[in-house]
Amino acid sequence: GFLKEISSGGCLQTADVIYPAAPLYLWQNAQFVQLLLVPLLAYANNETDILYNLPWAPHHLGQYPIGNIQPSQQENMPVEETANLIILMAAVVQQQHTLDMVYPHYWPLVQSWAQYLVSVLPDPGNQLCTDDFEGPSPHNVNLAAKGIIGLQAYAYLCSWLNFTDEAAKYTAIVNNFSAYWVQNANDGNHSRLQYNLPNSWSLKYNMLFQRVLGFDVFPDAVIQQDLQYYLQNQQNVYGVPLDIRATFTKLDWEFWMAALTVNADDFNNFVNPIYKWAHETQSRVPLTDWYDTISGNQRGFQARPVVGGLFSKSLVDNSRDKR
Repeated sequence: GFLKEISSGGCLQTADVIYPAAPLYLWQNAQFVQLLLVPLLAYANNETDILYNLPWAPHHLGQYPIGNIQPSQQENMPVEETANLIILMAAVVQQQHTLDMVYPHYWPLVQSWAQYLVSVLPDPGNQLCTDDFEGPSPHNVNLAAKGIIGLQAYAYLCSWLNFTDEAAKYTAIVNNFSAYWVQNANDGNHSRLQYNLPNSWSLKYNMLFQRVLGFDVFPDAVIQQDLQYYLQNQQNVYGVPLDIRATFTKLDWEFWMAALTVNADDFNNFVNPIYKWAHETQSRVPLTDWYDTISGNQRGFQARPVVGGLFSKSLVDNSRDKR
């Protein structure tokens, strides 16, 4: 299956568009996600005429509908895309109860990606993440969380394969990285935007797949503390901004955060301002996922697949029932 990055470049099979769209696909049928991942895996595994020689996962395959991008032309997001693909593979395995998509054909590739994540974490340095319209974010705490959860997803796959030593090895690495994260991301009553930036904050939407996959990488108390901080200190009339740098937000990530709440009141407190925005915004366009939380105006993007993130709560509830 192939996916177009509508209205934001027209790229083919963008890994960090598949990732935010995935809650809808996984909730409906995990095979949708499998079909979207296989072209990326085949490209990275050199099953095309293009030699892919990067140690991390690709960002996309080309301009829709032509998949002919060279590695030198990639918009590299090393930790972002590598963790995205491993996490989504684990989510497919969780629902399908088979590793046929991953093992044995793509296992050496997945192993190499796990090794890459270990080499750059727990602090990913100065890399782009999916919110690339804000530019590189050095020492990005949310990106680090994604990478660490991605390593736990790899350990999860190892467990499915009965590679117990490998699973134990990576779980120990994850525990060390998680402890580093909790200590160095701490900013009192919330977590920071960057490890090295006191008095900052950002939405930690990457925690969602910890909940979906049933991991305990990060203490739930840390996640809930962040949620309360957003609701009590950062919420504007039309929602919670993406981070301290601007008043705009991302619709998909807001719903990912709402899905991490543990009671109906907090969920509604997250979602009600978004409903108010959808009802009152003057930007009457095919649903945008990038808007200002004060004016309600569209900042860019519309009709993108990432609105699949609106189904995050359904995915969390469905995953809990299946575990």
